[in-house]
Amino acid sequence: MVSGLSETSLLDDWLTWQEQCHVKEIDLGLTRVASVYKTLSLPSSHSAYTITVAGTNGKGSSVAMLEAIFIAAGYQVGVYSTPHLKRYNERIRINGKPVADALLTRSFAKIDAARQATSLSYFEFGTLAALDIFEDQKVAIQILEVGLGGRLDAVNIVDADAALITSISVDHIDWLGDDRSQIALEKAGVLRANQMAVCGDATVPSSLLEYAKKLGTQLTLAAKDFNVQVEHNRWCLLAKHSLAGYYPLPALQGDHQIQNASAVVSLLANIQTEVPVNRSSIELGLQQASLLGRLQKIRSTPDIFLDVAHNAESANVLAQFIKTKQVNGQVHAVFSILADKQLDEVVKPFIGLIDQWHIAPLESARSLPVLDLHRYLTVECSQQCLKHDSIQLALQEVKRTINSNDLVICFGSFYVVEACLEAL
Repeated sequence: MVSGLSETSLLDDWLTWQEQCHVKEIDLGLTRVASVYKTLSLPSSHSAYTITVAGTNGKGSSVAMLEAIFIAAGYQVGVYSTPHLKRYNERIRINGKPVADALLTRSFAKIDAARQATSLSYFEFGTLAALDIFEDQKVAIQILEVGLGGRLDAVNIVDADAALITSISVDHIDWLGDDRSQIALEKAGVLRANQMAVCGDATVPSSLLEYAKKLGTQLTLAAKDFNVQVEHNRWCLLAKHSLAGYYPLPALQGDHQIQNASAVVSLLANIQTEVPVNRSSIELGLQQASLLGRLQKIRSTPDIFLDVAHNAESANVLAQFIKTKQVNGQVHAVFSILADKQLDEVVKPFIGLIDQWHIAPLESARSLPVLDLHRYLTVECSQQCLKHDSIQLALQEVKRTINSNDLVICFGSFYVVEACLEAL
């Protein structure tokens, strides 16, 4: 399919075309994207230090921490992270700032010319654009976040110098299945021989460990090679290296962010020879890291939080956060979910915590029908539930009717958070 677009075309026109040009929205596999990457001939005398981040939950937070720490240490840092919440440009950042439209459209035109008859997905175009832009801008470090899985994800065309694997749980069952051992093996696909790697999952399936051992990856494991000890206003990394010791609590909220931070610092300890950072840069980065949609407070009195929790593990983390709030009033949920998610596993942690559910369709063809969601919540779970025409209208209605001692949690999908941010 010919685009008919150029580097002077509008970014929105390029994105609209990319959404329609490939037969599948999600099309795992490296053959097509790797062939175009080879045609682009991006590798040159300049070579960025590459860190790949994979996992089910905690990828975005870990990327944000690494990014903030390296910036604090004075490096030129490129980050590729998906999905975006407000603007597409958020996916490709240099030194914490989204790249300009002109860089994206120039890169898209270059990729379009190089691919010839090869069809690329929306995600594959973005991945190649990120690599092209990072090469053009001569970043010292590039951090690549896996979109889905690992082994067959487009970012895996690059042999990373180091890898970080966050927590592993069941998600994207239509593509990765519902077996945690097999999912772990898919995540392990980003590992390389003799590579420095860290896994922050303390209960990682043996399939990943066996794969890393067979490959010859130098893997550092949570609960084996490092642990955390949490105190009132700080935490301690327990490990046998120079970066062990006490650190301030991360700016990102939630106890789970301490575990993410411990894996991040452990990775930094392993790669000190290649990309050294000092303790003060780590402390500053942990306190400055920010990320939309991760326990993000958008209003106080009453508190309203946005969170992208959309699978069992992240739902449990969010439910624990609600319990810590000790709400005197009612807890409201603005909620929707994609049809390929495990609805029962996501909802279960909130039974007895949520007083009123406000549901609406998502702006995605994969959205679970609202009637199905309403029937599940009211009939099978005996929950109080109101239907709305959109997430934006749901949030507006909640804001209009809640009391000052109530709590509102908006979650279930990136699409929920995106719609809520648009409604602000």
